Amino acid sequence: MAAFSGYIYAALWLIIAVYLFFYAFKSHKFLFFLSGYFLFMSGWYLTNQLLTEVNLFSGMYSWIFRGIALVVLIICVLVYFYSKKKRAEQDETSQND
Repeated sequence: MAAFSGYIYAALWLIIAVYLFFYAFKSHKFLFFLSGYFLFMSGWYLTNQLLTEVNLFSGMYSWIFRGIALVVLIICVLVYFYSKKKRAEQDETSQND
């Protein structure tokens, strides 16, 4: 089962990416960005599984993966606080009217 876990993770991230992509049409457009990140993760896990001579979760490759994940996390936090601030301003203006 351990030999197939990389394929399962790749399929999982791909399913989440497709779901977020279609959900972004109805909801927040930021989900397109997250969909792209999960698509990247799917590709990373699939590449790690297919290239047996290279381990993408050790050495320099792991730092690249962590760096991309950190950038995505920072962007998500910034978007969250921006939308929270915008929502508070809208609530304040609606209460004043």
